[in-house]
Amino acid sequence: MKIYHNYLFLVGSNFYKEFNYTFFSNKILLTFFAFSFMISCQKKDEISINSNLILEYKRLKKQKNVNIDSLFQVVSLKKEDTLKTIDLITIFKLSIRNKPLRYDILDEALQVSRNINYETGIANCLNTKGVNARYQNKYLKSAKLHKDALQHYKKSWDTKSKIKNLNSLGVSYRKLNMEAEALIYYFKALKLSEKLDDTKSMAMALNGIGNAYLNQNKFKLAKTYFKLALNLETLNKNEKGMGYDYSNLGEVFMYEKKYDSSYTYHMKSLKIAQKLGYSDNIAIINNTLGSMFQHKGEYKKSLMYFDKATSVLKTFRNQRYLSNTLINKGVNYYKLKQFQEAEDHILEGLAIAKRISSKENVILGNKALSNLYEERGNYKKSLDKYKLMTIYRDSVFNMQSESNIAAMGIKYNSEKKDEQIKHLNLENQIQKSRIITQFLAIGLLIIGILFFVFYNRLRLKNNNLKMKAMRHKIEIYLQQISSLEHNDDSKKTEITKKAQDYGLSSRETEVLNYISKGMKNQEIADAMFVSLSTVKTHTKNIFEKLDVRNRIEAARKAQVL
Repeated sequence: MKIYHNYLFLVGSNFYKEFNYTFFSNKILLTFFAFSFMISCQKKDEISINSNLILEYKRLKKQKNVNIDSLFQVVSLKKEDTLKTIDLITIFKLSIRNKPLRYDILDEALQVSRNINYETGIANCLNTKGVNARYQNKYLKSAKLHKDALQHYKKSWDTKSKIKNLNSLGVSYRKLNMEAEALIYYFKALKLSEKLDDTKSMAMALNGIGNAYLNQNKFKLAKTYFKLALNLETLNKNEKGMGYDYSNLGEVFMYEKKYDSSYTYHMKSLKIAQKLGYSDNIAIINNTLGSMFQHKGEYKKSLMYFDKATSVLKTFRNQRYLSNTLINKGVNYYKLKQFQEAEDHILEGLAIAKRISSKENVILGNKALSNLYEERGNYKKSLDKYKLMTIYRDSVFNMQSESNIAAMGIKYNSEKKDEQIKHLNLENQIQKSRIITQFLAIGLLIIGILFFVFYNRLRLKNNNLKMKAMRHKIEIYLQQISSLEHNDDSKKTEITKKAQDYGLSSRETEVLNYISKGMKNQEIADAMFVSLSTVKTHTKNIFEKLDVRNRIEAARKAQVL
């Protein structure tokens, strides 16, 4: 069956300089009609498409088995202009649904855009490449592509696409646990979307801001922005967006230990995901429900939800959530004393986290392993994992970013103080009785942020002192571990002399040295050629004389000696 589409030319007066109108001459029209007549005479089915394929995009994307090659072949014959770039990007988007993804088409669109100096086309191609890189868990590459796109959007008229790029850049930075940088671009996206009265983009930015604050454990701020986003999505009747907001609010309530509220919001989100048939969203919600029951201490129930999420996450290749789910399953098995199952799941999740550079999951995995190895009596491994967790955690924490975030929040709210009703566009779309309520809510948000800033400044000095003390303690800890690995005879003599000050006998001192090396009682008994009960007696005496409660504290005291 032949499909015929008329070629349309969109000519507007006073349009931007990027578009070249010389393509619309009579000579080109004659060439177009000649080409159409030629392909209509062929025996096999051919596709003649609109010069701006975006007009047909909604219809074509609903079809199955769209012939991407035929579309690409026809568009490739066109002369290089802005419409050709738009059509190529559109065909690439169609390939997303009709698999495989045709990156070669997107590359050609980028090349055409560069050849004709079409800034909007270059920016849109780079932005699309950035989104694809993020779906492949290449977050650093994604952030770089979005930043490159941003430079071209500065010379472009396409503000809506620029907003999408800003939101996407925020997502990429958030995936890299760079919340301060993410907030910069989310707030920029929010400000621009308010100017355009683009409520969909506003909701995306508000959700991004809420998630960034959630990652920083700033639950009240996160809740405020999630509720603003929910109001917008409700007004827009966007069920998919409402589902995200319900899930986000459920997660906030979980961290606040308000488990009934958390469960209620998660169930609302799950109901919407099931109604819309979003299997990947259902899996993510099951993941957060698993986390909620883990927080409550209901580990078997938590495992049930994590199991539901795992198979779907593997199918959709959502590596970040899969890593988190596997590590948390390991934590549950550890709590249930199933140590081998725990170690297997944690190691699997940790390997994925390292591969995709997910710092929060690397921290989570090393912390889980440290606790697991301590429970199993393998104190050396426990200390090693604790050290790795601390290094990653310190690299994430940045005091300068904290102050930047607070300053940016003040700047944003002071700039929009006199225009909040117009910018958020909430009061113009709801009943008069709710206008005052919305205005008061925004005012309370400003007051809350200002209060947070002043409170944060008051405790800033104390935080600096705590951080210095923590780093100093870690350095001492690492030195102690190093000294354990490089003990010599002279050091042992010095330890023996100091141990005598605590009333330890030579045999008890020898046992203490073995404990500090992480050896178990039977191993110590074999090394000293004594019975197990003798070692236990010495250990008990050591605990009493050193005034410690367990082997780890005894090992630490030995390192101090």
